[in-house]
Amino acid sequence: MNDVLVLVPPWVAYLLGAVVVLLASRRVGTVVAVALAALTVPWILAAPTGAGPTIAPLGFEQVPVRIDGLSRPVAALFGFVAALNVLYGYATEADVRQSAYSLVYMSAGVAVVLAGDWLTLLVAWELLAVSATILLWHHGGDAVRPAFRYAIYHLVGGAFLVGAIALHYATAGTFVDDGGFTEGLPTVLALAGVGVNLGFIGLHAWLPETYSRPHVTTTVVLAGFTTKVAVYALARLALDGNAVVAWLGAVMVFYGVTQAILQTDMRRLLSYHIISQLGYMIVALDIGTAAGLAGAFAHLTANVLYKGLLFMVAGAIIVRTGETSLKRLGGLAWEMPVVFGTFLIAALAITGVPGFSGFVSKGLVMKAVENAGADLLWWVLVLGSVGTALSFAKFGYYAFVRRAPEPLSVAPSRITLSTVLVVIALPSILFGILPEVFLGLFAGDADGFEPYAASELAKALVVAAAGVGAFALFRTRLARIQPVDVDRVLHPVAAAATTSTAALAVRVGSAATVAGEELTGRLGSLAGRDPEIAETTLHTALLALITTTAVALLVAALA
Repeated sequence: MNDVLVLVPPWVAYLLGAVVVLLASRRVGTVVAVALAALTVPWILAAPTGAGPTIAPLGFEQVPVRIDGLSRPVAALFGFVAALNVLYGYATEADVRQSAYSLVYMSAGVAVVLAGDWLTLLVAWELLAVSATILLWHHGGDAVRPAFRYAIYHLVGGAFLVGAIALHYATAGTFVDDGGFTEGLPTVLALAGVGVNLGFIGLHAWLPETYSRPHVTTTVVLAGFTTKVAVYALARLALDGNAVVAWLGAVMVFYGVTQAILQTDMRRLLSYHIISQLGYMIVALDIGTAAGLAGAFAHLTANVLYKGLLFMVAGAIIVRTGETSLKRLGGLAWEMPVVFGTFLIAALAITGVPGFSGFVSKGLVMKAVENAGADLLWWVLVLGSVGTALSFAKFGYYAFVRRAPEPLSVAPSRITLSTVLVVIALPSILFGILPEVFLGLFAGDADGFEPYAASELAKALVVAAAGVGAFALFRTRLARIQPVDVDRVLHPVAAAATTSTAALAVRVGSAATVAGEELTGRLGSLAGRDPEIAETTLHTALLALITTTAVALLVAALA
């Protein structure tokens, strides 16, 4: 009976949700889409371990669904988060088209995770980049150029991945993932391609700019999927570990947290913390131990939850106050108590305070690194943890504790928004107080790790105290720092190239839009149609595209 669950890929539910969102009223569409995304959680958990049916629509063997110790927890996590993301979009007044784009994007992310062959993974990977670009572009305004920058970086990364998979096929003679990837040039190219999504330093400049510009719901959706899907792909590519990649992760930890401390825009601060937190996962994966593998995926899970909550908190502040900068905020603990309470949970989790998920996952990562004998790596992670505590002490103080420099106008709370924040906050507590259950969800081996041993408690508390103390000591100096785009200084060539290319693309796109509107208007006038025909036509075309894609994928899966 359970075999039926892998006949149709679970990500089809997301595409069906996108269709319903476009067809139904906003409220009904949201309810159905949330239900469909949530349905994939028990669907994936109940599915049997192993590969689903093999298909060959292009003459190559493909396995659209494979359930194992790596894919099961990640795909189930994405289902839970996707449902909350759709509900968060409703609470923050995201339009139906944005919700549909989000569902298509999230379906591509789940398709990558469940793919049992490199060709399916590659197709889903490219769809992830394209749908993310459309999602960003849809917001318009100052999100358009970052959307093109995102496209440039990710399509170049995709080209590296195409080359890697082609070379692997030439050597292995199959696209089916049998537990390894061809070493040498194919692996190097694959790491470069995946490294763009991972935000390797030098390839990361797209991330803080992209996540700080669009609608708050778009930021939440992108932050939960893009880089985490890349961590999963890295695990598939380099299960045996790689010392060079581990040190790339360590650089990400230090660079990301340093830049986060200097930010005043809430979403830029959180974006640099994505880079830093990814570094922990990469280090854990590439020390090449079973404990490192378990720690990486435990930290991925914890991070998706508490970082998603932090972006939701920032979005709630933006929606209710209209402010994005910490310099103009203050006193929100009394004005927004639910937002403040859930912020505290997320901040304590990412800081690694005992009783919260980050304490367990980060503790296992650091213990795995320590047991691997990588002392210098371990100290980099410790410094990163101190910097994390410092930056979230800063976030909390400026947004919630101090008196606002000028009176703030705070919009009333919405019950839907508060509900989403509370629901996504709960696992960060549950996983902290039930570490055995939490760590038992993942592949690898925790190797007898006891998070609440006296030594682990002492380390965590010292790190948290050092970070808070550092903020208290340097708060005045940090307040005098003016926000700068550090990446434009460190990576001027990349910044100039992507900015100029994005500007050209914007001009071409604007000209095409104007020409299209004129042509549509003339045709509409000739037909005697209402001027709103353009909007109706676009809506219908989008619906047709999603419906056709869903049906085609369903037929292919059943073939």
